[in-house]
Amino acid sequence: MQLFFKKYVSQVKNSKMFGKWYARVAITETVGIEEIAQKMQDNCTLKRSDILAVLSELGPTVRDLLQDSKRVKIPYLGAFKLKIKTTGADSADEFTQANITSLGVAFQPETHVSADKHRVKELTSGCRMTELPDYTRVKSEETGE
Repeated sequence: MQLFFKKYVSQVKNSKMFGKWYARVAITETVGIEEIAQKMQDNCTLKRSDILAVLSELGPTVRDLLQDSKRVKIPYLGAFKLKIKTTGADSADEFTQANITSLGVAFQPETHVSADKHRVKELTSGCRMTELPDYTRVKSEETGE
């Protein structure tokens, strides 16, 4: 397994980054619940249909728990919680729900401490990076061309 990246030049004018080269992750395809269930079946003794049933309930269950002011931790993946953005009020009494401007989801990836005492995110552990050999493959996925 390897993570592909592609190089690009910054086009942000009036910036010290303008004209400099950077890299971004190249997404080569989108994987859905069926592909996840198949891969999980290949790695364990559960049947694809059982895995699909569990994965289908995961989203609504996590949503319900988050909306009940709970933090949801999934081993080897991370923890989810809801977050809000607010505008300030001059006093506690003046603060109302109208001061809440948006609601979002915060994700904190699972981490472990490596042998050399560094914190490593579980989802990036052992990742190998390679430049995408064919940029047109990604361009056609992104633009449909």
